[in-house]
Amino acid sequence: MKQNLLALVLAQGFKIIIMKAPIPFILLAVLVLQASSVRAQVSSELEPVSLAVVDFRGVLAKSEAARNIRSAVDEKRQELRQYFLEVENNLRDEQKNLSKKRSLVTAEAFEQRARNLKEKAQSAQKLAQTSNQKLKKSFDQAMDQVQKELLRIVAEVAEETGVGVVLFRSAIVIAVKKLDISKEVLQRLNKKLPEVKVRFEMVKGSK
Repeated sequence: MKQNLLALVLAQGFKIIIMKAPIPFILLAVLVLQASSVRAQVSSELEPVSLAVVDFRGVLAKSEAARNIRSAVDEKRQELRQYFLEVENNLRDEQKNLSKKRSLVTAEAFEQRARNLKEKAQSAQKLAQTSNQKLKKSFDQAMDQVQKELLRIVAEVAEETGVGVVLFRSAIVIAVKKLDISKEVLQRLNKKLPEVKVRFEMVKGSK
């Protein structure tokens, strides 16, 4: 067995550059005067927009639904690891038995059995790869439900509090603590979506 089947199973498991350009003092003064003029013209037309910040990744990671999804996927991953460990051991035993019978069978018969064993090993490796892909797909689909619900709740909280713009915490450097709505969003998410059923679409021949 040149390639370990277990290695094919899913392994256990989301700068701001400020450029400074010198501006001549006279040009800067003109820009300031122009900006003041514009503000004076639109001050009566525009209203200030309130902001809020949410730690999207943090809320997603801490949510009960996400934790349950990871737990279910980890459990299925362990089942697959055990299954392919057994498959690998069986193939290794067959290889040993074939080597012992080399002197007892004809060269043609030995070559045929060796080819059959090689095909079985390749089939098992392909099955492991496909199972890995299916497992990841199951995880992604379940987490997608959580993300969609999380976005709905963020919009809900923003509307209730009169927030005009919500920024992701990862997109900013500094934010006033009172602008952070992550705690409220997390509480609502856990209440509305405490668990998500993970649908495992496993391929034929695996567990």
